[in-house]
Amino acid sequence: MLRFVKRMLDFAGPYKNRLRFAFLFSFFESLFVQVPLFLVLYTLLKISADRLVVQDAWRIGAVLVVSVVLRAVFLRLVDTFETTTGYQMFADERMRMGDRLKRLPMGYFSEGAIGDVTAVITSDITFIEQYGMIVLAKIVSAGLGMVITASMLMVIDFRIGMVVAGVAMGVFAVQSLLQKKGSRLSSQKQEIQSTLVGAVLEFVSGMHVIKAFNITGERAEATRKGFRKTRDILIQFEKQFIPPFIVLDICLAAGSASIICLSAIFAMNRTMDPVLALVLIVFSFELFAPFKIIAGSIAQTKVAEAGLDRYEAVMGAEIIDENAPPRELNRFDVEFRQVCFAYDTTPVIHDMSFTIPENSMTALVGRSGCGKSTVANLITRFWDPGAGEIRIGGINIREMSCDSLLKHISMVFQTVYLFNDSILNNIRLGKPEATMEEVIAVCKKARCHDFITALEKGYHTMVGEGGSTLSGGEKQRVSIARAMLKDAPIILLDEATASVDPDNERHLQEAISELVKQKTLVVIAHRLSTVRNADQILVMDHGRIVESGRHDQLVSNNGLYQDLWDRRIQAKSWKMLPGFSNDRAISSKAG
Repeated sequence: MLRFVKRMLDFAGPYKNRLRFAFLFSFFESLFVQVPLFLVLYTLLKISADRLVVQDAWRIGAVLVVSVVLRAVFLRLVDTFETTTGYQMFADERMRMGDRLKRLPMGYFSEGAIGDVTAVITSDITFIEQYGMIVLAKIVSAGLGMVITASMLMVIDFRIGMVVAGVAMGVFAVQSLLQKKGSRLSSQKQEIQSTLVGAVLEFVSGMHVIKAFNITGERAEATRKGFRKTRDILIQFEKQFIPPFIVLDICLAAGSASIICLSAIFAMNRTMDPVLALVLIVFSFELFAPFKIIAGSIAQTKVAEAGLDRYEAVMGAEIIDENAPPRELNRFDVEFRQVCFAYDTTPVIHDMSFTIPENSMTALVGRSGCGKSTVANLITRFWDPGAGEIRIGGINIREMSCDSLLKHISMVFQTVYLFNDSILNNIRLGKPEATMEEVIAVCKKARCHDFITALEKGYHTMVGEGGSTLSGGEKQRVSIARAMLKDAPIILLDEATASVDPDNERHLQEAISELVKQKTLVVIAHRLSTVRNADQILVMDHGRIVESGRHDQLVSNNGLYQDLWDRRIQAKSWKMLPGFSNDRAISSKAG
């Protein structure tokens, strides 16, 4: 228990002193809990001595009222300094965790950690916030109450005090057993919960694929297995605590029975005042209430500690820009120097070196899977290369914080993600302080102003999770508007017009031309016609640069680029002839 209290104090950080004040107020609250017991003893002693007068009754009533009021005040202070502090503390931790997560390498999220991250955010922190702080208050209050009760009884009658001490030893022995069981089972509970969260996320995220291939039952069964396994672990978790709690109840009942019997015997032997014996008999069951509260909180503290363990594991993951300082860039050329990179053990980029001059357009082309998008991810430092270095403005990007790097880069990727927020706020991610006039101006350039204003709530329309209420082309144009608003000196375009219909593609190309003026532009494209005017075309194959130059030069080289260009021309000229049927596709090459 003390370990949990210490961990919560360490976790509190700058709020540590507020929790300490809460503990102090808990001490005073525990003192006033004992006041009625003393008042009853005092009253009975007065009555037995036939010395109770009206003034005594008024004094007793006044003290009782004051004690109740003061106890309520201290309880309120405990809530203010502990429970309320807990909400503030965890609000800060969520923001700190969000900042930490965005600085982790993307590989962390692709290695099965997404279940852990989701479980920490959705269940662990919430459990500690809602129950951990309450349990902390119970532990401190009950612990102090237990000490005060034991001390009081030692003074009043050391024999009864020794009985309470003996019961306490038995309770602590049971508590030790509960803690051992709780530590093991809580870890299993957290692990299976993380696995279940990951399975549910996978099931929901892949629903369109599951439906399309009619494998609903198969995937649902896998998810059901996860639920059944979680159920079994939780039932086992509760069952394991039943025997120790039975022993605990027996210890407490035996303690109360012992106090009743001994008090009666001592009163009959005239070694204890009958009034004191009566008070002890009346309050015998209440004397052990703090013991039961502490023992009953063990399961919750172990679950909270397991949550803290997982939270600390996520927060302890190595961030990609550890100790990297903010850096200001004076120029925006990009240079790869003998860069190598692999996803796990699969090599993707091999000894790659090239330079992208400032304020120029460089296109990355090649067959699917050759590593084009990986190059963009390395520039943005979503991953770090295994060997070599990447420089922007002559500075190794490992030597600058991610924030100082990414503020100079705007990205428009083929797969667009919009947050479950308004269109306006999604666009303002590029520049949170942007005025409405600035947003409208970039939306007009990105050719999305018309469809936005046609919506019922215009720019305040909610787009749904992932932008689910918009078409692929609409999401792409919103993404381009967001990049335009950011107005960063380096632009990365990964198939930025892939989801746009031909009618809008021309307008978007015009908008992109406005976006990239006086910028360092990197374009990843399969439509080679979109990069004909690039200052430099880098042709990639199996993670290597096999050709580089301008379009006209590469077409005349009889290399991979010419082959890709010819195939693109062929693809554009294919058409279906009359007589096409479901079982026969007839095509011809024009010209």
